[in-house]
Amino acid sequence: MPGTIWVEAQRRLRGELLDKDYDTWIAPLRAARWSAETLTLEAPSGFARDWLKHHFMPALVRAVSEASGSRADVVLLVNRELSVPARAAALPARRAERGGGLAPSRYTFDNFVVGESNRVAYGAARAVVAQPGLRFNPLFVYGVCGLGKTHLLSAVAGDLARERPSGAVQCLTAENFVNEMIAALEARRMDRFRRKFRGIQTLVIDDIQFLAEKRRSQEEFAHTFNALHESARQIVIASDRAPHDLPGIGEALRYRFASGLLAHVRPPDAALRRALVERKASGLGVSLTPEVASYLAEEWCANVRELEGALTRVEAYASLSGRSVDLALVREALGPSPVARRGPTVQRIIGEVCQHYQVARDELSGPRRTARLAVPRHLAMYLCRQHTDVPLARIGAELGGRDHSTVVHALGAIERRLEKDATLREAVSLLRARLGA
Repeated sequence: MPGTIWVEAQRRLRGELLDKDYDTWIAPLRAARWSAETLTLEAPSGFARDWLKHHFMPALVRAVSEASGSRADVVLLVNRELSVPARAAALPARRAERGGGLAPSRYTFDNFVVGESNRVAYGAARAVVAQPGLRFNPLFVYGVCGLGKTHLLSAVAGDLARERPSGAVQCLTAENFVNEMIAALEARRMDRFRRKFRGIQTLVIDDIQFLAEKRRSQEEFAHTFNALHESARQIVIASDRAPHDLPGIGEALRYRFASGLLAHVRPPDAALRRALVERKASGLGVSLTPEVASYLAEEWCANVRELEGALTRVEAYASLSGRSVDLALVREALGPSPVARRGPTVQRIIGEVCQHYQVARDELSGPRRTARLAVPRHLAMYLCRQHTDVPLARIGAELGGRDHSTVVHALGAIERRLEKDATLREAVSLLRARLGA
């Protein structure tokens, strides 16, 4: 199905190209057909077709090949009927961005999948909508890429914007804030820029780490922050790390970020990964067997973007080949998983330890401290520490919610025992061999 392949290729191109290049040259294209490993795309003019051929063809071929799962070609045709509708449709979108910068309405609280790793951030975002400026101001949401921070920010902006006049809510990235400021400086319209951002009711800003090493932009943002905060207007910020870990950001600004609620969005646990797989597959109209759902949750769900890309490729592969979605097709379509390339996961390590010692996973995570369970539990913690970069607190959480100090004690206990217990050393060697297989 050409549309499915093109959607995935567009997702890849959006991450690769500058926004202005993507919006100008890629967004207007339409997928016409897919045949003999060739995707035919329609451009709105001969000029656009020729420009794409000379400047973007390698990127197009690469993105389509990756989206389809095999080497593919791209053919560009002209369809002048696209010209007027494409431009007409793009104009309101750009106006909406300038007026409020609101993200697509598909990002709502209703379709946000909640689990233990994001529950605090989700609850705080809902509280901000219920009482803007009164609770959790600023709300600072942080975590690595692809965990739903942008989704939450967009949901906050969308809900608040429906209750307020146009322009009262500004939702944008830090990069766009900087670009607007530069444009205002060049046009000598900084007064207008300041009135715009300091006269709003809510500021929702994503990827604040983009301000790193931009001293002038940080100063301007700090003044905007102060003006809004002092008048009890809501500020919501997202970043890839906590305020005190932001490099290149001035100390005073970092203290401002940390003055409200810090909500850490962590990588999804097993239950949330499974829920994400089922929700995203349902959205694409893909029916998964329990075996396939479990595989995707374990191997392809470190973050939501990775999962969405995997499901899109699976759907395309199945529709193009006329086969049902089973585990063999999924592995064929996706190739080696990121987990396989990165090494064993915490869940896999726990599973191998359970199998070796013939204990149930629930027992290992349970409260009992008998010798039959203590050794495999401690060994699982030890191997997780040795074979992953997962923090000790998360290792403990995966094994029954045990805290950081419990994991530290377990590591010491195993290291001391390894010095004198040949049976334990043999078990460690065997488990390492399995994990490396």
